[in-house]
Formats: sequence, structure tokens, C-alpha cells
Amino acid sequence: MALTRVGETLGGKWTIDRLVDVGGMASVFAATHRNGKKVAIKMLHPFLAVQSDVRERFLREGYVANQVDHPGALSVLDDDVTDDGLPFLVMELLEGRSMESWLTAAGGTLEVRDVLAIADQVLSVLAAFHAAGVVHRDIKPGNLFVMTTGRIKVLDFGLARLRSSKLAVSSTAAGIVLGTASYMPPEQAQGKSDLLDARADVFAVGAVMFRALTGRPVHDASSVTERLVRAMKEKAPSLRDVSPRELPSGVAEVVDKALAFSRDDRWESAAAMRRGVRDVYMHIANDSTAAPMQGQSPVLVNTQPPATDSPLQVTGLIAPPQVEGSLPVLEPSAVGMREWSEPSSQPRAPSAVPPPLPARRSDALDADSRPGGDETEPTDESE
Repeated sequence: MALTRVGETLGGKWTIDRLVDVGGMASVFAATHRNGKKVAIKMLHPFLAVQSDVRERFLREGYVANQVDHPGALSVLDDDVTDDGLPFLVMELLEGRSMESWLTAAGGTLEVRDVLAIADQVLSVLAAFHAAGVVHRDIKPGNLFVMTTGRIKVLDFGLARLRSSKLAVSSTAAGIVLGTASYMPPEQAQGKSDLLDARADVFAVGAVMFRALTGRPVHDASSVTERLVRAMKEKAPSLRDVSPRELPSGVAEVVDKALAFSRDDRWESAAAMRRGVRDVYMHIANDSTAAPMQGQSPVLVNTQPPATDSPLQVTGLIAPPQVEGSLPVLEPSAVGMREWSEPSSQPRAPSAVPPPLPARRSDALDADSRPGGDETEPTDESE
């Protein structure tokens, strides 16, 4: 069905060039505006377009994403409805791959510094949205897009909770669970939507870090339902007890604090957790005993405490030029993040991540985040 859209012109100006991907809620296409600008079109599936609440959440996504001007936020340029009644969003076209895809290609885990780099950037985005009264509620590897530049984009604000009544939709009924079980804090798994605040996103970032460092979700289970029940009732295990490798000092403490069962015991905000992440990163980078990342030399980093509003950077093939007077950007390492066409004169380490095919896509296609709590996780874990 989605393929039949190729070649169609929407609104007299957006011509669909090709199908990029199909997810549980929407199809994503690469398209070209009549002025030549390349964009992505995210179009809701017909069987969901007939549900008014789903349509409302889908279209609201663009307005929520545009609430904050941040380099890690996806730009939504337009929204409209096709002639046959399907709502669609027009978004910037991204090059790279999702963190979920990177984890799969890497065999399930990432280098510690890469995990810290991703967390740093995601927390920076979340801090900006939290300040604007927006709680994401569905942070997971599939909603974190790693661009070929090393920048992280936070995707899919369709489930976001807003403080502003101007953009809010009908409130989530008590007991209804929205999100992804592997990354939910207990209060979200319990359907206590009135208790969800910035600390719910802090928990989810901790859960993403936990999975990227251990190769397994916080609560191991044989089904999504079992995992949801365990998320409701059980404390997260300590990262140090589960990790298959020795972790640098401070890493487990940062993650364990984010995953505290009681939200009052977690990092008080995304900004506070980001400071913790950056402190650990600086300690690792300046520790003469810290092992270099696979395929790279030891990293030399400014030893001054990082400014909370200035990202750090890992040196590598994708490092952007540094701006004088500021600390560099904390980026994922170059290993596995280069474009497929880029030649390499150095042999790749056997365990290094294979480079991604140059993919262009827009927002995450979340088959596992459906209104009403219907959750499947086809890419997160095999179940």
C-alpha cells in the first residue's frame, strides 16, 4: 500500500520520491518540495487514521517537537492531510541510523564513552524540553537517531506529556499504559500518569544506558507482559552486578541513581544527571589507566570541569571543527558511524562496529508505542 504513494504529489508541492521505512503507526518517505528541498514525509497508516485520538496525537507531535529550538530536536516543517484523508508530517531528512540499529550491528553493546556521549546529548535535549514543560515518556534506542555527523536527534514526541493546555490532548486515563516496557519507570508501568514528570525521562535514559552497556534490558523477561509487571514491582538490578565487563569508576553509580525505584531517589532533573554523566566522562578521559576505545588512541580532553551548556567531544573521524572559547562536543566514537562510501586506510578491529549503509529517514517508526498500551518490541529484544 505504502509503495503506491511513490510519485504522488501532496498538497501540490511535496513529491514522494521513495519509501524509506514502514513502522507500526506510519510510513516514512523521502520527498522533494517543488523548490528542490529534500525532506521526509511521515504518513499515518489508514487503519489508524480513522481513530480520532490517534490522529490528534500524531499531528500534535510536530507542534511538540517545535516547542524547543535545540540541535538535538527534530524539525517538523509542515503538516497536512492527503486527498484520501491520511494525516502526514513534513520533517527534516536525517542521515545516519537509530541507536537501536547501531546496537544490533555492534552485537548488543557499545563502548562506555559512546554510551556516555549519547546520554550527554540526549539529556541536553530533554533538559530543554523539560524546561518548556514537555516530558517525552518514550525514550528508547529506537527513538534516538545517530546522525553521520555524530549528533543525536531525539525523535517521536507523539506520547509526550505537556504542561501547556494549548497543546495538550485529552489526558491519559488512570491505568492506561503508554510507552515501552523496557524503558519505563515503575510509576509509568503502573499507569500513574499523574506522577510522570522529568524524572520518568531520567529513568528511561538510565535504562537506555543499562541496555547499551550490558546488552540486556533492565528487567529480563520472556515476554513484554512479564517485563511490564516486573517494571511495576521490582527494583532495577545494579549495573555493576549485571555488566559483563568491568566498568570505569562512577558509571554504575550514575546509571543506578537514574534507575532508582522511587522517583525521589533519582537524579532530580535531566540537567543534574547530565552533570553526573559529564563528570564521569572527564574522569575516564583524564585517567591515564583508562583503556582507549576500540580502534582509537587514548583521548586527551580539557581537564577543566565541563560547562553544563557546552557539550564535550570525543576525538575521531567524525569530530566537527572546534569552536574557539568553548569545550568540544561529546560525540559517539567514529567507529561504526562513518558513511559506507568513506575509505579507510586502517584495518578494522575484529570487534569494531561495521559502518552503516547510508540511510535517510526521519522520525522513529514506533511499532512498540501505540495508544492504549499495546506494545510490541520487534527490534528491542527478541521475545
